[in-house]
Amino acid sequence: MISLFEGIMLSLLVLGTLGITSYLNRIMKKRGFKVNRALNLSLMGVIAILLCIVGGLSAWTLQGIAFALILLYASSQDFTNREADDILWVMILLLAIGNVGRISSVSMLLGGLVIFLPSLLIVMLCRGQVLGGADIKISAACGLMLGFVGGTVGFCIGLLFAIVFNLIYNKVKHKSNKEAFPMLPFLSVGFMIGYFM
Repeated sequence: MISLFEGIMLSLLVLGTLGITSYLNRIMKKRGFKVNRALNLSLMGVIAILLCIVGGLSAWTLQGIAFALILLYASSQDFTNREADDILWVMILLLAIGNVGRISSVSMLLGGLVIFLPSLLIVMLCRGQVLGGADIKISAACGLMLGFVGGTVGFCIGLLFAIVFNLIYNKVKHKSNKEAFPMLPFLSVGFMIGYFM
């Protein structure tokens, strides 16, 4: 059972997350990104509530909210112009420092490598038409942050979600499956699931 103080603090944390998301929406809109304000606020609200339920008032919860905000920005930018700023993967690496005591260093390194090496192989085999540089850098940083299990599972869920969604979408819209599509929105969903592991 949580105390009244914790309940108030968690409520303020969720409201603060919504305020930051609203501000981030304005920044993304100014930069010309495609922004769905209601969707972004709903997603971040649900993520903040789930993080609060699972982690309570903790550093893990705050780290998860920051992680979700970074992934939201990266997803919106990738959806708009198929790229993501380099600072985003650096921000995820900085967040990963907070996991050093919680997740073993070996697991973190394996998580980064297990995602980076196959991604690099995919790029070389497909001549850069499936994954871009931003996808690889952000995915490897997420793998490092989440460790071997969370990173690998998150990456696989994101890829599976991307493949299934795009096969269905292209079939319905009568488009070719060879067209490029933004991967970061799908990978972000997978990595947020991996964060909860």
